[in-house]
Amino acid sequence: MAIESDQVVGIDLGTTFSAIAYVDSGGRVRTIPNREGELTTPSAVLIEPDRTVHVGRKALRARVKQPNRVAVAFKRDMGEKFYRETIGGREFSPEALSALVLKKLVGDATAVIPSIGGAVVTVPAYFGDARRKATQDAGRIASIEVLDIINEPTAAALANAFRQYLHRGGDTTRFELAAIATTAPSTTLVFDLGGGTFDVTIIRIEGERLDVLATGGEVRLGGIDFDVRLVTHFCDEFVRRHGIDLRDSPESLAQIQAFCEMAKITLSSRTQTVIVGERYGKQLHLPISRRQLEELTADLLARTQISVENLLEDALLTWDRIDDILLVGGASRMPVVADMLNRISGKKPNMDQAPDEIVAHGAAIHAAILHMRTSSAVSVAVDGSRTITTPEVGVEPASDTVAVPDLFDQKVVDATRKVRMTDVNSHGLGVVVRDSRENTVVNSVIIPKNTPLPTERVKVFGTEAANQRIVRLRILEGDTRDPRGCTQIGECVIRHLPKGLPKGSPVEVSFRYDTSGRIHVRAVELKHSTTAEVELVRNTGFDQVDLTRLTNAVSEIDIE
Repeated sequence: MAIESDQVVGIDLGTTFSAIAYVDSGGRVRTIPNREGELTTPSAVLIEPDRTVHVGRKALRARVKQPNRVAVAFKRDMGEKFYRETIGGREFSPEALSALVLKKLVGDATAVIPSIGGAVVTVPAYFGDARRKATQDAGRIASIEVLDIINEPTAAALANAFRQYLHRGGDTTRFELAAIATTAPSTTLVFDLGGGTFDVTIIRIEGERLDVLATGGEVRLGGIDFDVRLVTHFCDEFVRRHGIDLRDSPESLAQIQAFCEMAKITLSSRTQTVIVGERYGKQLHLPISRRQLEELTADLLARTQISVENLLEDALLTWDRIDDILLVGGASRMPVVADMLNRISGKKPNMDQAPDEIVAHGAAIHAAILHMRTSSAVSVAVDGSRTITTPEVGVEPASDTVAVPDLFDQKVVDATRKVRMTDVNSHGLGVVVRDSRENTVVNSVIIPKNTPLPTERVKVFGTEAANQRIVRLRILEGDTRDPRGCTQIGECVIRHLPKGLPKGSPVEVSFRYDTSGRIHVRAVELKHSTTAEVELVRNTGFDQVDLTRLTNAVSEIDIE
C-alpha cells in the first residue's frame, strides 16, 4: 500500500545548460526531457518588448538578432546585485533570471511528473556563501522547495558510483554505497569543467560512506572563456584583413560568439573547421584547427592543471592513490583536457556517463535519499485507523508503525537509509583582526578550507575599548592572511553588550558551516554569560520583502 505524494527531483542549474532528473519507484535514474524533446535546456532567457519570456533553445537562437534582449551565463553573477548587462534596457538580478530557468525545467517536467514536491539543486563546489544563498533564493523565487544544495562534483561522484555498480550487474534497487564500493573505484578525482565554472574535487567511497576529501577550482573559468579566445582571434583577423571590428556591433559580435562556440564543439570530434563572419559586405572564411585552439587557450588549461596539482597537495595524496578520474561538464569533452590529465597522472580519464547529465542524476539520487529518510510513516491503530507522521532523519519508526514509501519500493527505502555522505567547505572562513605586533589588519582564519561539514568552531576576541557596546566583525571567505586576497561576505554585528565592560573583555564568536555550505554566526559575552544579538549583514542578497515581490512576479509569467 502506498500514499500518494509529490515527486522529488534533482536539478543541475548550469551556466550554459541545465537539466532535471528523478529516481523512479524502482531506483532507476531518469533525465526528464524538456518540451522540445532535449535532455538539457540552454540557460538562456529572452525577454520580448511585450514582456513575453522565452527560456531555452529559442532564447539562445534569438541572441544573434536580439542580443540586448537575451541573458546568458548569469550563473557567473550569482551573489551580485544585478546581472552584468541590461536586458531590454532593464536590470535583472541573477536570481530572477535563474528562477525563470528553474520554472521552465519544472514546468516541462510536469509532462512526466504531474506534481513536484521538492528539488535538490546543484552548485559549483567553489561557490561561496553569497552564491549559495542566491541559488537557494532562485529556487524560492521559482516557487520550488529547495530540499538541499549539493556540490556538483559530489553529485557527479554519487551518480558515477551508482552507474559503475549497475554496469557490473548490480540491482537498480540497491543504493547502498557499501555494495557500490565493492566494484567502483575507492578514490575519485572529479574534474568538472562546465560552461562557466571549474571545480576539481577528490572523493573517497569507503563502505557506506561517501566523503569529500578536498575541493578547489575557479568560479570564473569554463568553456565560455575558451570561446572568448576564438572570438578574439577571429575578430582580430577580421580587423587585419578588412579594417572592420565586429565587436563594435552587438549583433555581429553575438553571431560570431555563436559560430565560435560551435567551432569549439566541432573541434572536439574533428581536427579542423571553418569560422565564417560578415559585415558591410565583407566576409572572412577563417580555417581553425584543433591545434590552434589549444595554442590559443593553453594558459586556461594550465590554470586547471595547477588547480589539480594543488588539490592533490592539499589532500596529501599522490596519483597512485587516485583510482579514477571522472570528467564532468561539457567543456571537459575537449580532447586536450583528457590528454593533459592522462599526461600528468598516467591514467585514462573516465567519460562513461554523459557529462551533461551526470550532475542532475547525482542530485536526483540525493533528493531521493533525503525523501526516503524523511518519508511518512503510518501508525496503525487497533481499529484500523491510520495516522500519518514524519519521523526525524536517522530515527527509526516506533514498533507500532509501518514505514510506507509513497514514491519508492520499500527495499529501495531500506537501502538508501544506509548511505552517508560528507562534504567540505571550499573556502576558509575568518574575520578581520588587528595584529598588534605588526600594527596591521589580517585575516584570522577560523575554519580552514577543506574542513568536513557540518562543523562549528569558536574564537574568543577582546573588546578594543572600555564600555564598548557594539562589536563589528568583518567576515571573510578565503585562506590568505592578507584580507585583500579574500572576499568579504558581510559583517557580524554584536549589539547590546553590557555597560561598563573593560577593554579586552572576552566575546566568544561561534561560526558554523552546515552541510549545504551555508554559514551561521552567534556570539556570547563571556564575563556576564550574556548572549549578544548577532546580525549577519550581507553585502548582497534579498530580504523577505524582495523575495516575496520577485516570487509573485515570476509566478505570473508564462514561459514559452
